Amino acid sequence: MKPYKWMSICVTLALLTGLLAGCAPSATPTALTPAPIKTEDAYPLEAASPESPAATAAAGEVPAELYPPEEPDRVVRLTDALGRAVELPGLPMNIVVVGKATSLLNNALFLFPEASERVKAYEQRIQTEHDFITDVFDPTGAKASLARDANAEQVAPLNPDLVIMKTYMRDSIGQGMEAIGIPVVYLDMETPESLYTDLRTIGAIFGNPERAEALVRLYQANTQRVADAIKDVPEYAYPTTVVLQYSSKGGEISFKVPPASYLQTTLVEMAGGIPVWKESQNFGGWAVITLEQIAVWDPQVIFLIDYSGNATEVVEGLKQDPTWQNLKAVQSNLLLPFPSDFLSWDQADARWGMGLLWMASKLQPGQFEGINFVDEVKAFYRDYYGLGDAVITEKVLPLVKGL
Repeated sequence: MKPYKWMSICVTLALLTGLLAGCAPSATPTALTPAPIKTEDAYPLEAASPESPAATAAAGEVPAELYPPEEPDRVVRLTDALGRAVELPGLPMNIVVVGKATSLLNNALFLFPEASERVKAYEQRIQTEHDFITDVFDPTGAKASLARDANAEQVAPLNPDLVIMKTYMRDSIGQGMEAIGIPVVYLDMETPESLYTDLRTIGAIFGNPERAEALVRLYQANTQRVADAIKDVPEYAYPTTVVLQYSSKGGEISFKVPPASYLQTTLVEMAGGIPVWKESQNFGGWAVITLEQIAVWDPQVIFLIDYSGNATEVVEGLKQDPTWQNLKAVQSNLLLPFPSDFLSWDQADARWGMGLLWMASKLQPGQFEGINFVDEVKAFYRDYYGLGDAVITEKVLPLVKGL
């Protein structure tokens, strides 16, 4: 950020806070600015497949699609997920990630090797006790961790070149940052198509469009793999399916189904199932339903999601419940926990491709005989994140549940 713009920000903030609390000392930027992380430390590449760009880099050759030359003075022009035209004076080297779903945003950003050095701070919003970015890319805690719902006054002292957040955060915090001159880019990531667009936006932010296109091809190849496997399966052989989110928040147990527009519904259709709740529900977000409604649908397959990471344990408990034992899915042993590692694979997150492949293998098992999901997990983290087998074995595989 240019010095004059920073001075403008400080003056604005001082005027705002002074009206309420007088001239209190401002936050010290140096206390919140983390030391840079070396890309080679945060983006381990050993033991990658011989054909991959990661393996080429590990062998001493640096492919352009992974590590393009830095051009910090290059003007960046892009259109974000809200259709806003954004122009940055150069490649942002000090990026801050804020708002809800920051873990999902980070997981997309760190598909690019540049993120290890350029993402300097983010809100710590994890679903389970483990955070992928912290555990794998920032184990020393060098990056600044912001409190939840960080506003413009908290972010400004970091002097960011760019702030990234989800589209639905604009009204609550985004506009306040825009008003004082902090550049903001909004990402969506809620559908496969929007993820591809957002990956290209991130590629522009990092000055690495080649990596963005390589990632899009990886996702498209995965979806095509599923589509090719089930293309000859007639629709009458698609099992009736329900996706349930389990929650015990506040000590009250509830079950919810997603709306038609959500990724979870799309995954069922892409994987060869019939989302029986889709036509009968009209709502904007996850909707609470009763066990009686589940019994009316009586689906052949039920996928259970628990964002706290305990889906496997919840399913085992439900199987012992006499009421649930009346359901077809339970009787056929097709009440299934959705897999997870650092978080559940059903979400608008980098891992949704693994979730799609796993779901298809359960809905149409005859089309996916012999598939080994431990190998699939290794391939995902190697090809999408450039991690070596040693890192995957140590930090990822022990967390995988539900396979």
